[in-house]
Amino acid sequence: MSSFPKVAVAGVGVTRQARRLEGQDTLQACLEAARLALDDAGMTFDDVDGIAGRWPGPGGTVFHPGSLDWGSMLGLPLRWISDTYPQGIPAALEAAAAIEAGLCSSVLVLGGQAGELGEGAVAPYTRPDNEFVATWGAFTAAQFALVAHRYLHTYGVAWERVSRVAVTIRNHGHANSEAVMFGRGPYAIDDVMSAPRIAEPFGRLDLCLANEGAAAMVITSESRARDTGRPVVRIVGGGCEWHRQQYVQPARYEDVGMIGQDAARRAYEASGLTHDDLDVLQLYDVNSFEVVRQLEVLGFCGQGEGADFLDDVDISLGGTLPVNTDGGLMSHSHIGWGAPTLRIVEAVRQLRGEAGTRQVPGARTAMAGGAGSGAQYYNLLLLQRG
Repeated sequence: MSSFPKVAVAGVGVTRQARRLEGQDTLQACLEAARLALDDAGMTFDDVDGIAGRWPGPGGTVFHPGSLDWGSMLGLPLRWISDTYPQGIPAALEAAAAIEAGLCSSVLVLGGQAGELGEGAVAPYTRPDNEFVATWGAFTAAQFALVAHRYLHTYGVAWERVSRVAVTIRNHGHANSEAVMFGRGPYAIDDVMSAPRIAEPFGRLDLCLANEGAAAMVITSESRARDTGRPVVRIVGGGCEWHRQQYVQPARYEDVGMIGQDAARRAYEASGLTHDDLDVLQLYDVNSFEVVRQLEVLGFCGQGEGADFLDDVDISLGGTLPVNTDGGLMSHSHIGWGAPTLRIVEAVRQLRGEAGTRQVPGARTAMAGGAGSGAQYYNLLLLQRG
């Protein structure tokens, strides 16, 4: 994995996030996010020659993700598209590689959902019609719960020590006016521990949201990013690890407990950074356990030592290692295909010094993470203010 010293995130855009967006569909929400990101970058659709984004319809291809349909709808001649995994960190890494190779100059990454969530207890995409999943009624939280249970048993960790993560991140969202859970706290450990159980050991407050909205970002050359007049946020390293197709065969802690460790090692080597150099973390907090696990994977502590690490380190705003400063997926928002991009957006805002009341003073390096053990893949991106 090589570094990308000449590539940057030049623009980011996020629509309003809500439990449901009335009168708006996914196409409209994604277009709004795209326009916001392009405005942020001082660009227009005519400047885009690469796209990575799942096509939501109507019309177009029946073969998903279908990034090329965006070019058709926008009337853009494209030099490059990504349908490999067109969201978040994988899309950013592929776009950076394509720009560095001269295949395109500016890539729009976009995703989200609107008008799709009903009144059900879980989002439909958490119960895919996959082999060994549809048959037995498994859902995403249960897949992660299998891994978390094994971890707790192996290392003798009390769940209360893990659920402290939810308290901190949800309180970040409580204080963030852009978060879906704004003003719903503050939370204490008793709130998290007494919440209705969903899939042991997870209670409702240990799990991420499922709501609507969209997010987008523009990846381009560092020189073009400097034209915005804003601080340049460079992509300096990253990596992915893929163990097995997500949500088909259940995950085993023995297989995926440290998934992402090799990707982190390669990202550090490419960037010249270490975990000690990171000022802020935007982890993929699909549940409380995943935050603890990722701290181990990223090298902040040894395997099985995440809860002990949290005894000594403050991950809140104003703490020694701020994590998920916007409230993360648990409290700010989780918008399906747009959720991974949200983690990058908050990292960019922190490094630009544009995070308002949640700003981490002097933040110059950040890490964004995606997916996790239950999904059986992990990816991360290292960003640095240029």
